[in-house]
Amino acid sequence: MVSINDYENFGQGFGLGTSQEVDELNKALNTGAYAQANGVAGQVNGAALQVESLENSLKVLTYSNEHVKFWKKITKTPAYSTVEEYNQLLSYGSNSGGFVPEGVLPETDDSQYRRQASFVKFLGTTREVTHPMTLVRSAHGDVIARENQNGILWLMKQLENGLFWGNSKLAAPGKEGVQFDGLANLIDAENVIDCKGQELQAGNINEGAQMILENFGIPTDLYIPYEVLSEFSQEYFPKERVIMPTQAGYQAGLVVNKFQTHGGAVNFEPDLFLQKTKPLSTTGTGGTKAPTAPASVTIAAAAAAADGAEWAKAGGAGTYQYAVTACNRFGESVPVMVADGYTVAAGDEGKSVTLTITNSASMVVAPEWFNIYRSEKDGTQLFKVAEVPAASVAASGVTTHADKVATIANTYTAFMGEMTPDVIAFKQLAPIMKMNLATLGPCIRWMILLYGVPVLYAPKKWMKFVNIKASPKSGANLGLY
Repeated sequence: MVSINDYENFGQGFGLGTSQEVDELNKALNTGAYAQANGVAGQVNGAALQVESLENSLKVLTYSNEHVKFWKKITKTPAYSTVEEYNQLLSYGSNSGGFVPEGVLPETDDSQYRRQASFVKFLGTTREVTHPMTLVRSAHGDVIARENQNGILWLMKQLENGLFWGNSKLAAPGKEGVQFDGLANLIDAENVIDCKGQELQAGNINEGAQMILENFGIPTDLYIPYEVLSEFSQEYFPKERVIMPTQAGYQAGLVVNKFQTHGGAVNFEPDLFLQKTKPLSTTGTGGTKAPTAPASVTIAAAAAAADGAEWAKAGGAGTYQYAVTACNRFGESVPVMVADGYTVAAGDEGKSVTLTITNSASMVVAPEWFNIYRSEKDGTQLFKVAEVPAASVAASGVTTHADKVATIANTYTAFMGEMTPDVIAFKQLAPIMKMNLATLGPCIRWMILLYGVPVLYAPKKWMKFVNIKASPKSGANLGLY
């Protein structure tokens, strides 16, 4: 775990304190007589606004929280710049040669490197507690400490989700996206196994392991949705048997937690943030800061010739409903439906369709990207299948998207790779911290912040399984998107 001590001169000129124990942190957050008794109330000027490290609070919370599994396991290393550069070793030399006649000078061979750069991104939340609230007797103890913990957990939810699904390309034209790239966008485009709407099988996992082995990696971890793991386990234990008689009773239920591939044992890491494709909500989020909904969305006729679309894996010929929402970092607009959807005719399963999204002429807040939703064949519920950066943020501006059915509606994604520091790490410019805000009224306000970026040094030593069948019993999403 990275702490403040890993950063050179981190406290100089920035008012940053060292890491404290959780109890000491709570003392620093209290007001009134309790704070005075612990020597906090005497701070004045800049000292009253100093940044305090919450690394110890984070450690206590995440190590007892089973939901942020990827964050807990990924190696954290300090970053010293907002742009972290690194070299990728692509090749040790050519694939030919090696043997030479006696006494002959071997040919010169050079290793191949590629310089890469990752941009540190910033996560944060502002918390606020009124002064009267600090004076009443709370059912859950210190309200500031409680809200502090809630803020950390909320931030961890955003971070864990971003580590899988973050997309740095979601931004207005010419601008840098506020998100960093997660595994879904860091993994090499060739390292993908499309399950095409079928369940994840043992053969798929071995095929994925082979991809990693061919790139000199060792598969160690498989991050898998809970329901996919449940279906996989049931294939191995269709019927449970016990030895009779017994006096102590039995524990029912068996779950596969490790799989032996020909490349070694792979740990199964079920993660709550690997939800199925997001179902469409008819209500927007983000309030007045969310972008204005598109004025219209139309679908053009299929391409004149097959261009790599894969309607067959989504169900083939039939009617598919479409909807589009405008998005920015604050939220998502209400959806705009495509009237009558789109009907794929028999024989046209290899042809893509093009959506044309037109911004509102009286736009109040411009979009940064659009979410594309599609139903299953002849279905009525829609699921998010694509995120498209806005090509124009002007009133009545147009963005187009060619849908080749890369993602099937109502499916899951899983990730497998080598979880070692040489392959993947999280570069932290600053560990999670608390920064007090100026008091402008009878309330206490502070920010909880984290600066960093995941770096996948070897993109071919990870792979992903896409379009895994969702269980027919799947419930609604848990609001993790």
